[in-house]
Amino acid sequence: IINVSSGSGVRGNMGQANYSSAKAGVIGFTKVVAKEWGQFNINSNAVAFGFIDTRLTRPKEEGTVINGEVVGIPEKVRNMLINGIPQKRVGSAEEAAASILFLASPLSNYVNGQVLGVNGGSLT
Repeated sequence: IINVSSGSGVRGNMGQANYSSAKAGVIGFTKVVAKEWGQFNINSNAVAFGFIDTRLTRPKEEGTVINGEVVGIPEKVRNMLINGIPQKRVGSAEEAAASILFLASPLSNYVNGQVLGVNGGSLT
């Protein structure tokens, strides 16, 4: 079982009490299932994504419209967030998918109850 959480579920995020709480719940659920189902050789892990390049995290100035609203992160704020990532860049969708592929592969057979941070080294 591979659940998708977020760095916000691990450390919290100002202004996102609802989102952070929900993603923290995913982590708790992941750990309980790992303990309860491990005896059946079923692994339960989660990925906690950091800043991944999506239409919602691209610069707002690009003008992506969803349901009649322009979405994205203002470029100045986005650049500030990127500067806080040790690798100084956002992750790609392919990199995010690779972490899930790892957990779905035999390479992770003894990995259970873990939260894999996919965040370019960002801890805050």
